[in-house]
Amino acid sequence: TKRAVVKLDEKKSKSKIARWQAISESAAKQSKRAIIPKVADVLSFKEALKDCQKANVKVIPYELAEGMEKTKEIIGNLKPGCDVAIFIGPEGGFEEAEINAAMEAQITPVTLGKRILRTETAGFTILSWIMYQLES
Repeated sequence: TKRAVVKLDEKKSKSKIARWQAISESAAKQSKRAIIPKVADVLSFKEALKDCQKANVKVIPYELAEGMEKTKEIIGNLKPGCDVAIFIGPEGGFEEAEINAAMEAQITPVTLGKRILRTETAGFTILSWIMYQLES
């Protein structure tokens, strides 16, 4: 994305992916998950928009999105086994052009509430809501 602070080159991306995969494995073991999430290669925003097209649900939390009811409805309709694509923005958020590109790719902007969350907490917030829905 335009506002991404970290820029990975090919040399660094391989070692980062290996590190992230080790973290994924460790976290999966700690939480007693049967399936270890696989960390995929780093994609450009444009590539990610194409890559997620087969997902059943595609959302992009956006600070200017309105309607918590819409967010609740989308999460409330999730069923076990469905594929969900979530786009979490960089520091400073997504640019309007990026949101428009996401919408053209059938990705729904959703709100995470009245407060603007940091990149580090936005992902955990929506994943927690999804876990609550699917594990209740």
